[in-house]
Amino acid sequence: MKKNRPTVGSADNKTRLKQAEARAQLAETRTEEAKSRTELAETRTEHAETRTELARTRTEQAEIRTEQAETRADQAEAALQQVVHKPVDPPQNSTLEQLTIRQREILQLVAEGQNTKQIAAILKISSKTVEYHRLKLMDGLNIHDVPGLVRFALRVGLIPPET
Repeated sequence: MKKNRPTVGSADNKTRLKQAEARAQLAETRTEEAKSRTELAETRTEHAETRTELARTRTEQAEIRTEQAETRADQAEAALQQVVHKPVDPPQNSTLEQLTIRQREILQLVAEGQNTKQIAAILKISSKTVEYHRLKLMDGLNIHDVPGLVRFALRVGLIPPET
């Protein structure tokens, strides 16, 4: 019987040895998987750090653009203030002197409130001729409407202001 025991014991030992080897192999596999997960985690960490740096760079660029926009806004406001507070030069009489006698007559009558037919009757010319002279007058003065002509006539003293 003693011979049977060592045989049975050696089978148990072989089984235990195989089980131990299987556990060792499983442990090695798990160790490799853990290393892979660690490497993956490190890669993710590096990517996160890269994204953080990119976000910081974008934030800095946005701050620079904001500062530039504020500078441009300040410059625009300063330019606007110069335009708003710039004294308006009264129109030169030379502008009035550049007009023909007929254009000055029509300007004065328009400023006095006469319409095209009334001006034509007063000057004994056709309505089309009045319109032509008014058009040339507006082009020459760079004025685009009749109220603008009236304001111009007031500024140059062609008609007295109403009181």
